[in-house]
Amino acid sequence: MANELPRPSGADEDAPAQRLAVELARAVVRAEKTLGRALDRRELARRLNVSSSSLYAYLNGTTLPGAVLLDALMAELGIPGPEAGRLATLRDEADAARRLRPAATRTRGHRSTAVSAVPRQLPLSNPAFVGREAELVRLDRLRDPTAARAAVAVVEGTAGVGKTALALHWAHRSQDCFPDGQLYVDLRGFGDGAVTDPAEALRGFLQALGVTPAAVPADTAAAAGLLRTLLVGRRVLLVLDNARSTDQVRPLLPTASGCVALVTSRNRLDGLVVREGALRIALDVLPRYAARALLERQLGAERLALEPSEADELVDLCARLPLALSVAAARTAAGPAGSVAALVRELRCARRPLDVFGVQDADVDLRTVFHCSYALLPAPAARLFRLLACHPGPEIDAAACAGLIGAADPPTAVLDTLAASHLVRQHTVGRYTLHDLLRLYAAELLDGGPRQERRDGTERLLRHYLDTARLADHRLEPWRPGIGGPPRPTATRSAIGDRATATDWFEAELPSLQASIALAAATAGLESYAWRLADACAVHLRRSGRRAQRAAIHALARDAAGRAEDRAAQATATRRLADALSRLGRTGEALGLLHEALRTCRGLDDEEGVREVRLSLVRVYDSHGAPRRALPHARLALAMAERTGDPLALADGLTAVAQQWERLGEHIVALEHARRALDLYTGLGHLDGQAGILLGMGRVEQGLGRPTTAVGHYEMSLAIDRALGDRFREAHALEHLGDAHRALGRGEEANSLWEEALALFEELHHPDAEAVRAKLRSTVADYPPVAASSQLSP
Repeated sequence: MANELPRPSGADEDAPAQRLAVELARAVVRAEKTLGRALDRRELARRLNVSSSSLYAYLNGTTLPGAVLLDALMAELGIPGPEAGRLATLRDEADAARRLRPAATRTRGHRSTAVSAVPRQLPLSNPAFVGREAELVRLDRLRDPTAARAAVAVVEGTAGVGKTALALHWAHRSQDCFPDGQLYVDLRGFGDGAVTDPAEALRGFLQALGVTPAAVPADTAAAAGLLRTLLVGRRVLLVLDNARSTDQVRPLLPTASGCVALVTSRNRLDGLVVREGALRIALDVLPRYAARALLERQLGAERLALEPSEADELVDLCARLPLALSVAAARTAAGPAGSVAALVRELRCARRPLDVFGVQDADVDLRTVFHCSYALLPAPAARLFRLLACHPGPEIDAAACAGLIGAADPPTAVLDTLAASHLVRQHTVGRYTLHDLLRLYAAELLDGGPRQERRDGTERLLRHYLDTARLADHRLEPWRPGIGGPPRPTATRSAIGDRATATDWFEAELPSLQASIALAAATAGLESYAWRLADACAVHLRRSGRRAQRAAIHALARDAAGRAEDRAAQATATRRLADALSRLGRTGEALGLLHEALRTCRGLDDEEGVREVRLSLVRVYDSHGAPRRALPHARLALAMAERTGDPLALADGLTAVAQQWERLGEHIVALEHARRALDLYTGLGHLDGQAGILLGMGRVEQGLGRPTTAVGHYEMSLAIDRALGDRFREAHALEHLGDAHRALGRGEEANSLWEEALALFEELHHPDAEAVRAKLRSTVADYPPVAASSQLSP
């Protein structure tokens, strides 16, 4: 019968079966006592659907009942749950002993000898393996012979990142810790062929452990139970490579202490971590040193020493992905010239760079291995992955992903699917990245679809960044009027509710914003996003002291406006670029651009544009130490503001005039203009203007010989600058506050303030740091006069 197994012969093998027979006999006696009469064995056999002779064989131990039949028999006899579990274990042990006997017994004449089956199934490890030192240390902790249960580890990561290489490297170097064998199976979770069924893997493991093919249970659960039973008391390593899911792996896991299961997968196997307590090891691309070392292992250090810069560039072109590096090394070694430079040139010039990494073997062809992961994605995740090719920056947040796909809320579940498949990496909360080769693959997929898909995705992304940047800019300067009021962003950005969160957003997104501006500038029909984004970033760029980045962004905006033939936008971008170049000390270029912008604004009858350009001319001449050339422009800007009566324009004009009179030593006149400007800024709630004019008033008071009054102005300016996050003007406020304290004979306080100012200037890489160093080196006698500075510039 299907549920009957011949009883094993041999003393050791008989022990569990005999104990089971004894326990069943006792259960029969208890059942008869409960009934108060003898048990009708013929009726019992009928209820179990077996013959009477079979029932007798089960009860006296001559035949081992199957697992299902034993469960039914114990239920009929009223055996309670805990005892039933113990008897089921006895039955499994007897079954395991029976199944092992044919493989473990060899007849030599009239004698039989037990032979232990020790599997050694590990494939070759890669001799070029490098790096992963921290991961190896974590894996080494699994080799604890005193552990109370089996250990499980999951090595996860994107395709080609070296999961199998790490697993096999560690497995080979740990063989001595697993004297009872090492089992290996490729679960074929990703590829064109059929995925390995757990039953197939179990069959291979059981046979490797000595179970004959005929004795392997057909039921997967029974086979898994037999595997766990056979591993009791043994120290065996199981490498479960290339798994697709937790369900595929779980039947193959050992439970007995001394055993270790090492799983590799492109997917995040959360179930193993949650239920089995598996150690998760997530692999990223190699660090630069290890990527270079991998090339050296495969090509030889001598060859790379001849082309060091090309080798470094190849590391970058391969995105530090181990599989790409290995393919590149193989191509270089097989090439006629064997030149790294030749492969680098080919990759640089290739229209489809992934073609260069193509090989005949599908398991190491980059495009193929990427496709195997992509093909398993649900449609929403596949769409987002393709559209990520539209994003030009190094990383993207969840809100930008919402903008990219046109969703109202961040697509958290879709992003989690991509992250679980290791097609993107969440390197900080809510922020995602993918390496350059995956980005190239996404771009191929996008370009292989409808042409409009890329265009629409790009415009949605730019719209999201523009709306969100304008909202953040409004939080930085809520007093500045915006066209149509503050915008509503494409995706929910409720976190941008104040100045601090706006600053944080700009800090996180500036690389992506600059890349998006460059993308818009180069895309026909989308150029306006370039200059509008640049305008939205202007305040943060100025306050954070990013002088070079500020100039680069406004140069992109100016070029975009020129290509779009929008003269008004070009004039504004030109003026902003001139302000940025002035901060870099490129005064000649700045003046040339401002006169160009002035001509354009006059040609457009743009009076407001002319006024803004004149204020920029004041700033450039001021920073160049030419107040007599700056003052006429300041006066003209003030006169234009007086004609319109705009309070903000008036305040800006008064500030410019006051600044130049102070430079020229006319402190009383300067103070009069400055007080009027302060009143206007205060009435408008314009903190930025207040901080600037207070700094100027402090300089005026010092010029009038009133350093105590100057200290009060500087301290108020400093407090506002710190609240606004204006690091450049904060540094100047600290410097001038130190000047005032020195003038009051407070040398220690002055030095402390100058040291703070110097630290900020050095952090900003600003040349004004040298003047502060000179003050710190000075004594009271040789204390230099306060140099003219451009700290009021935007």
